Amino acid sequence: MPASLGRILVVDDEPQVGAMLRDLLVELGYVVKNAVSGVEALGLVPIYLPDAVLLDLSMPGMTGVEVLDHLRRLNPDLPVIIVTGNQDLQTARATLVRGAFDYIQKPFTVEVLERVVAAAVLRRGLPS
Repeated sequence: MPASLGRILVVDDEPQVGAMLRDLLVELGYVVKNAVSGVEALGLVPIYLPDAVLLDLSMPGMTGVEVLDHLRRLNPDLPVIIVTGNQDLQTARATLVRGAFDYIQKPFTVEVLERVVAAAVLRRGLPS
């Protein structure tokens, strides 16, 4: 069995979206864990030690922006990729200032997902 390209944590409150992202990333060669809330994601990061996080911006309870802020304090070097729809595009861009690695706008292609995730994982592997 070939080695994986890295560990990805997918955070999305919609199980179908999370499953779709997991399946795409697994097919690309990543090991993937899903979380359905910001609280769950924050609990998993120190245990799972992901190489990158795909984070939905619009979630009930703790928003993606709040999760990003917590992740920056927990692990400032962890690349966080925001997943957003059109209605949140301005907020997604603002997350770059808050430390997000990049954002992906829905709907996106597999090629865009692959490129952004690969860049984040590569960046994680490089010394700062």
